[in-house]
Amino acid sequence: MSRFNYIGDLNETSTYGVTCMHGDYEASINECFGNIQQLCVQEKLGTDAALQYVLCEDRDIKRIGTYSKFVECLHTSTIAKWMSVARCTVSDEGKKLLQKNVADTKSKGMKTSLTFTLNGKQRCIFDSGHWVAPEDGCPGGGSVPDFSKSIQDELSN
Repeated sequence: MSRFNYIGDLNETSTYGVTCMHGDYEASINECFGNIQQLCVQEKLGTDAALQYVLCEDRDIKRIGTYSKFVECLHTSTIAKWMSVARCTVSDEGKKLLQKNVADTKSKGMKTSLTFTLNGKQRCIFDSGHWVAPEDGCPGGGSVPDFSKSIQDELSN
């Protein structure tokens, strides 16, 4: 199963029990809440819906973590499903999903956004607009056909 992994530090004194990747300041509050929204969409609606949701959010990253962007990107869900996601985001369930996710990410040694894994193994690291050390950080290449081939190879195993 594909899933999102968020980088941060567990922090009992922060709003969500986590200091997200970009620090503990006002923008981080939206970042952490945006991460919770994405995790709740994945938890309640599945990976495909979560990917569509994140792609929608990424069209306007300054609004990630806002209620208006949340509603806009969930527009294709039924009301019942929308309500289950909304309840998750404002409850301890969402906070616990984020805390567990950050702990899991840390235990895997992921430190860079974006770290792409395939079947639990690191496949590539993309940072600051480029693949990190393609020969080391992205074995198998970083193009769409390269990723497609890796996924097809993995599915045939």
